[in-house]
Amino acid sequence: MPDLEFLQRVYFGNSVAAYGLAALTFVVAIAVFLTARKLILARLKALAERTETDLDDFFVELLGKIKAPESVLVGFYFATRPLSFDPKVDRFLTAAVVVVLAYRALRMLQTAADYGVRRAMTGPGSDQASKDTAKTVSLLVRGVLWALGLIFILDNLGINVTSMVAGLGIGGIAVALAAQAVLGDLFSALAIHLDEPFVVGDFITVDGFMGTVERIGIKTTHLRSLSGELLVMGNSKLTSSPIRNFKKMQERRVVLKFGLLYSTPEAALSEMPAAVRALVEKDKSLRFDRAHFSGLGESSLDFEVVYYILDADYNKHMDSQQRLLLELVADVRKRGLDFAYPTRTLFIDGGKAAATA
Repeated sequence: MPDLEFLQRVYFGNSVAAYGLAALTFVVAIAVFLTARKLILARLKALAERTETDLDDFFVELLGKIKAPESVLVGFYFATRPLSFDPKVDRFLTAAVVVVLAYRALRMLQTAADYGVRRAMTGPGSDQASKDTAKTVSLLVRGVLWALGLIFILDNLGINVTSMVAGLGIGGIAVALAAQAVLGDLFSALAIHLDEPFVVGDFITVDGFMGTVERIGIKTTHLRSLSGELLVMGNSKLTSSPIRNFKKMQERRVVLKFGLLYSTPEAALSEMPAAVRALVEKDKSLRFDRAHFSGLGESSLDFEVVYYILDADYNKHMDSQQRLLLELVADVRKRGLDFAYPTRTLFIDGGKAAATA
């Protein structure tokens, strides 16, 4: 019969039997965990290959965040709970498990938050602005999660976080005041991403500056000007200034003004609005609005024509305008008329002039 007295011997405050039970519990727990993790991951990966949704891919990624080393530490901690340890050793193990579990939970929550933001704000046809918005929101959510996680860890380690939170609140106010410009640009970036007054690729003008948006960053937005240089503008300036977004334009309104000589016959004056209208309507890329004999200038009989170019592209606008102006010049000259230019007629009354002199 085996000698069972050996199992009752005590070393470091615990019997050999207690050590053996803890070791068996540890081995069984680790084996069960690793086997279950392997089977579940294999099952989810096989399912993910047969489905189009990315939800199963998300669960595979989430489960993959749980690593073997931390499971060994947690398994060791719970397997040795029945044993008696020195208080310092026990506090060290407890602190290690709290930090490891909190870290892993934060990483998993971060993955879940990124997935949720990505699903809510982007899709298959999302543009770059939506992706930038999701990235910014994810960054803010991560910051909040890690701040809360740090407070949770400190509180579970026995540190009084009440005074710390109050101090952080006061310190946060001081930091916010010191970094007001940076925080203003940060929240302005979030406003730009959410409201989308412009996106990457749009041509905009702000306070006399104009260019194509190349990048919307956390603090600044980069514009490429027509002359080639890079314009870097603070996001808070963009949200506080009027912005003209030419990319959003669906059609372009054009006001064309010209003048004829005062010697132009009345019949020709009355025919001119209809003639201009015919020229505009002949071009299918234009939409006629109105044409009028609009006023009597200092040296011209003035006409005003309003039409729309049915395309926002500036080059097409200039091509259509050039084509219309050439046809207008040809039509005016074909009618025997001429455009006005600055002239003055001086009338001299000889008698009065002599008397004045």
